[in-house]
Amino acid sequence: MGLFRPQREERAISFQSIWGSGGDFNPDKSYTLADGLRLSAVIACINLRASTIAQLPLVSYQTDAQGLQQPVALQPQLIAAPSKLPRSFWLRQMSMSRDLYGNAWGAITGRDAAGYASSVEWLNPVSIKVVDSSSVGRAQIRYNGQPFSLDDMLVVPGFPVPGQQFGIAPLESSGLIELSSRAQEFGSEWFANGAVPSSIIYADQELTAEQASQIRSSITSSWKKRRPAVVGSGLKYESIDVNADESQFLETKRNCAIEICQVFGVPPEKIGVASSGSSVTYANREQQAQQFLVDSINADLVLIQEVLTAAVPQPQYVRFNTGALLRSDLQTRYASYATALAAGFLTVDEVRELEDRPPLADMKASPNA
Repeated sequence: MGLFRPQREERAISFQSIWGSGGDFNPDKSYTLADGLRLSAVIACINLRASTIAQLPLVSYQTDAQGLQQPVALQPQLIAAPSKLPRSFWLRQMSMSRDLYGNAWGAITGRDAAGYASSVEWLNPVSIKVVDSSSVGRAQIRYNGQPFSLDDMLVVPGFPVPGQQFGIAPLESSGLIELSSRAQEFGSEWFANGAVPSSIIYADQELTAEQASQIRSSITSSWKKRRPAVVGSGLKYESIDVNADESQFLETKRNCAIEICQVFGVPPEKIGVASSGSSVTYANREQQAQQFLVDSINADLVLIQEVLTAAVPQPQYVRFNTGALLRSDLQTRYASYATALAAGFLTVDEVRELEDRPPLADMKASPNA
């Protein structure tokens, strides 16, 4: 049987532990989900990609007798309502799991009368362990340490590597999580632990530890009360200015953020990271969206479509409507409609349908509609 159809053998499968049960298993990972989500560049990149994918309409189509693509009248539940969660939230979870851990692992929690998957809940990727992922043979999956059959799972792989059945996490071996975290912690520890003193008091004679402590206490006490500090004869005060770039390791953090953007295929300027020497400009918002779609997420959309197409009844196929992302401004749309009407390859009712308006005949029949 295929991946998404039940085998002849009847099995009792419990999915009671799926929700909120992923935190007890500690896989052998070089970083954790929490480590990545402490970095602003990682948060911004995966959120941008996930939110873009989540807002695209997802539709199951079928080719009619004339060879035209038509939406299926009754959409499969896996496409219309695949989870207890809202579909956009479901898509965001899938995208974030793929970006951080290389795969989205979904437990099939419901099937339709024909045996096709009707509902899927994404598992915590931290709790998944792949025993053998080579492309030769059948992989063994464990969830929270227990065997989990691939026949009961929907897997959307991420970054592909030849010879492997599943994707890998690009950040896992790049070292960027560790380097970025260390740079971030460096800035925090600089101030929290007093890596460099804020000022120095010089004395023209040797002081005991007790004398030095009394002088320091007297001066800091005056500062806390917002009073001038009198250092006395033989003492000299010198303030130390800490460079902001040095104290927060800003250049290293910026370079790490740019490299994280490169891993995710996100233009640095999309998440507010200025890349030195770059001067990317776009003619309009539509062109910018088109560039992001082609360079950053289009390959992911194709793969997601292929996985979902394999999971719905044939000959249906699943497609994202990227036109929702590329929708131009009102003036540009109306100008293109005018060109289409003049050339005769669109009718007025077809244009109205594109603008989510009813046909003119319906408007005449119901003036108040």
